[in-house]
Amino acid sequence: MRFTLAARPGTIAARWGIGKASILALALAGSAYLMALAMESPQRVWLGWVTLLPLFFAIRVLSPAPAFVSGAFWGACLFVFSVAFANTAISPTPGSFILLALIPAIYAYLGAALTRRVGFSPYLMALGWIGVEFALRPLGLHCGLLAGTQGDGFVIRAVGSFAGYVLVAFLVAWVNATLVSVLSEVRLSFSAPRLVRKASAAERRFLFTELPSYLLHLIRAAQPRAPPV
Repeated sequence: MRFTLAARPGTIAARWGIGKASILALALAGSAYLMALAMESPQRVWLGWVTLLPLFFAIRVLSPAPAFVSGAFWGACLFVFSVAFANTAISPTPGSFILLALIPAIYAYLGAALTRRVGFSPYLMALGWIGVEFALRPLGLHCGLLAGTQGDGFVIRAVGSFAGYVLVAFLVAWVNATLVSVLSEVRLSFSAPRLVRKASAAERRFLFTELPSYLLHLIRAAQPRAPPV
């Protein structure tokens, strides 16, 4: 028995049921909650480097339409958690809700469509996230969405002062997408023990039944032959 777990575009989405879709929805909601916490407190800088894993996983394994829904759900959850449970700069207005739900949805749709054509590329996913940061500028976030999860630490000061906060968001998105790419290639295989027939029966059959004919074959092969014509 062999069990293989591999995340390939189009194959997992085709076999997904309600249970797996529910698990993905919970993962997306948890990801949005962790993003809101990372934006609220600079003490949770490490959350920004893993908080996009469910969203990138949805982009990798789902077709464009379900990926669009996943992105919209993630953005809506981020708005709710940022307004109701965390102290962030996102204002509780309908415009902010529409923007946070629509922009990640479009990004997930385009990312899934691109993945179907060229494969899942962490570099292209991170490059596309720069467009998300520019599109979310009307929210009034000081350092953008992903760069805002890094607080005012060493990464923000070193990279942000050199090339701006967009490059910080690019690096954070690239790390998230790379982790998804690496984890999705993990294959687990389990082999059950095989039943092997004992060789004693075969040896007994050869010694007592086939040995005379085998010796006769050797004797005939050892006889001299006439020269070829």
